[in-house]
Amino acid sequence: MSKTFICFGFSCYNEFSKQKREKSMINYFEKIANDKSIVERYEKIHEYEVTHGGHAHHDFNHVLNVATYCEKILKSLKFDDEFICEAKIAALLHDTGALQWKENHAQRSFEFAKKYFDENNIKLANKNLVLEAIKNHSEGFDTDNIIQLVLILADKIDLKKSRVSDAGKHVEGMRQCQYINDIQFEIEIGNFEINFVCDEKLNLEELNNYYFTKKVFKAIQAFSDKLSLTPKVCINNSPWQEFYNSTK
Repeated sequence: MSKTFICFGFSCYNEFSKQKREKSMINYFEKIANDKSIVERYEKIHEYEVTHGGHAHHDFNHVLNVATYCEKILKSLKFDDEFICEAKIAALLHDTGALQWKENHAQRSFEFAKKYFDENNIKLANKNLVLEAIKNHSEGFDTDNIIQLVLILADKIDLKKSRVSDAGKHVEGMRQCQYINDIQFEIEIGNFEINFVCDEKLNLEELNNYYFTKKVFKAIQAFSDKLSLTPKVCINNSPWQEFYNSTK
């Protein structure tokens, strides 16, 4: 009887400890999301991109979208709330380095996040994975770091019209993203299904030839391969043939 009681008590303690960690992580995420210095930093990034003719927004709206995608993906894969919040934190901070333009922004974002964690006493169970994900979110497709894989995927698929700046509407390839209204996806029974909901004005041939479309495809395939999922990529619920051509 006493042995059973002790084991049950330990189990309860572990569950309590887990819940406490998850609550702390949620608090960290909310603290960062509501941190005036972070919000203002992204406002400055937005202003810089507008002034200098950036094609795609790397603003607060974008990183919140990426955080939402990370959460949905990881919940579908049955990760716990603590881990999901760490991925969302990576999403919030992954473009903080874009203040000095896009080139090398991932490295600057990594340096900013590392300093931010230290100065604000933010303790993450998977801090190194979070920082590595931020540092490598531009091109780090070949990795076993699930936070990095999910961040790359979520970042790349945020291709809808809210990303397109006024300058981007005049850039071949990028201008087609203004006709992507929504991105729907789900993971079930070994499949990763993603559907790009587009306006009839979309020029699919131009979008297919856009260099960034290749990165989107690569992110989808890399994520699917590592998680042993079969990707099913559609535009308006019809197979996006260019994806299947690119992965042959």
